[in-house]
Amino acid sequence: METIAGPSLWLILLTVGVVVLGLAAVFGIMRNRKLTRGEHAARDAGTVREYKVEDRDPERPR
Repeated sequence: METIAGPSLWLILLTVGVVVLGLAAVFGIMRNRKLTRGEHAARDAGTVREYKVEDRDPERPR
C-alpha cells in the first residue's frame, strides 16, 4: 500500500503544480493586454495633467 501512495501523491502534486503554473501564465498574459482607446486616452490625459501641475509649481515636493 505504501508504494502505491507515494507515486500517486507525486502525480497529484505534479498535476496541481502544472495547472497552477498555467493559470499564472494566463493571468500574466491577460494583465499585459493592449490598452483600449479609452484607457489610452485617459492615461495620456493624466500624464498631461501631471506635467501641467509640475510646470505650474516647480518647487512642489516629489
